[in-house]
Amino acid sequence: MRSIAELRDCAPAHLDAYTDPNSHFAFTTYDQLYGSSGRLTPLDCFAANLLSLRLRHDHVIPLFRRTHDASTALLAAMQRVLDETTPDAPAFADLETIEEPPFPLIREANALTEQVPQWTPVTVSKVLHRLRPLLVPVCDSLVRRFYQAASQSAAFYRALHADVRTNSHLLTELTEGRYTADGRPLSPLRALDIVIGHHERYGCASRDPRQSKDNVSC
Repeated sequence: MRSIAELRDCAPAHLDAYTDPNSHFAFTTYDQLYGSSGRLTPLDCFAANLLSLRLRHDHVIPLFRRTHDASTALLAAMQRVLDETTPDAPAFADLETIEEPPFPLIREANALTEQVPQWTPVTVSKVLHRLRPLLVPVCDSLVRRFYQAASQSAAFYRALHADVRTNSHLLTELTEGRYTADGRPLSPLRALDIVIGHHERYGCASRDPRQSKDNVSC
């Protein structure tokens, strides 16, 4: 199984490129709370589009109807994650296993996406990570490709969890002195997502986001 430790040498350059306020990446827009009240809102859902989702109004409005169906059940499940946690605790790295509460709540929300159009576990991760950056990993296709996982299975989460715990000191080093646009410390999970995603897409020697990984040496 691959590890974030493989990218120790190139990780700072990936973070510098992605967090550059003049870049075209989403760091200065997605990674802000905008006065979050603790209640999941339609705007929280649409904010995840900044990480390349394609949620439309007809994918989000059904979650907020006063009905009892798959869409409103998904919203309730995501809200339970917020209700049982805070932005500061618990942290993914502090959990002994992925079976330790509250992480099963995230996987319950993931399972409910099967019945909701355009929603997947990736969508859930991008909606909830912005609000719980220490707990909820961003698990898109680039992260799964790095860890050689076809889906967000229990095996994938266990591998990711083990890597985050094993390399917690490295992630702490990478995030030291880095802050979001609204002044919060960059979370280790977001740093891992940025480093892996940027590396997988552009390669470790590229500073031009238009240059493909095939054209650089890693």
